[in-house]
Amino acid sequence: MKISTSFLFDRATERMSTIQNKLATTQAQMAVGKQILSPSAAPDQAAAIQRLKGEVERQDSHIRTLDVAMRRYTAEETALSASNDILIRLKELGLQAANDTLGPDDRKAIVVEMKALRDQLLSLGNSRDDSGNYLFSGTRVNTPAFAENGSGKVEYKGDQTQTRIPAGVERTVQFTRAGTDVFNRVVRSDGPPVGFFDALDQMIHATQNSQNNGIQRGIADVTQMHNTLTLSQAQNGSDQQVLMAQKDVLEETQLRIKSTLSEIEDLDYTEAVTRMNKEIMGLEAAMGSFSKISGLTLFDYLRG
Repeated sequence: MKISTSFLFDRATERMSTIQNKLATTQAQMAVGKQILSPSAAPDQAAAIQRLKGEVERQDSHIRTLDVAMRRYTAEETALSASNDILIRLKELGLQAANDTLGPDDRKAIVVEMKALRDQLLSLGNSRDDSGNYLFSGTRVNTPAFAENGSGKVEYKGDQTQTRIPAGVERTVQFTRAGTDVFNRVVRSDGPPVGFFDALDQMIHATQNSQNNGIQRGIADVTQMHNTLTLSQAQNGSDQQVLMAQKDVLEETQLRIKSTLSEIEDLDYTEAVTRMNKEIMGLEAAMGSFSKISGLTLFDYLRG
């Protein structure tokens, strides 16, 4: 078999080119820290990477939704807690006003504080979350939940629509709340239900005019309001626990997916450095062989 000088040159050149291409690929992988530089290099792995990245983004979206809900629930919790404290104080004032030893002037002083507390409750009913949305307007998040009309009567301006968000497999939690579910009407045994703020105004009116029956009725009304708000607080706390548990599940799932993605996508630098050193040594050896081959001639062969 005859092997021409041209053949030796071509083989040596081809080997050096192959090694250089491998070395360039390894260096490019190390530069970006990824195993796959283009989808065509490993279609199956590239498809798996895209699928896993899509799953990570989906988990991110769910977690962001839960974070928004948690901030809203925290704002609700603050408003509900403050409202309950005010109702406790209103009941204390009602009990004071019901004392027969108090005179009209004493009750007028109580009325001043009652009115201030009533206005504070109205402000809390129009609390907003950190996005500026009203908490207790239902889905009318840009409309204050409660507003006074021309005669000073408080009216509910929100709606009764409730929206829910997913919080686990086949589990949802309430995201928006109607103000009338929190600042609920008072149900009296001797008549039709009375609005939350209407009942407070009636209690204040009775105190101002030393009407003991009205004051006693107001005390019972405030007790009922307090019970309703306490239930709302309990529901809020339950929803927060559900969201935190679901967020833990999502974060654990996301961590597992990211770990799998890293195994497929990320470069093993130790292996890459070892491989690069081998390729450099192989290239140097190939270049050395080529140098020797390129120096051979027919006369050198005959003299040998």
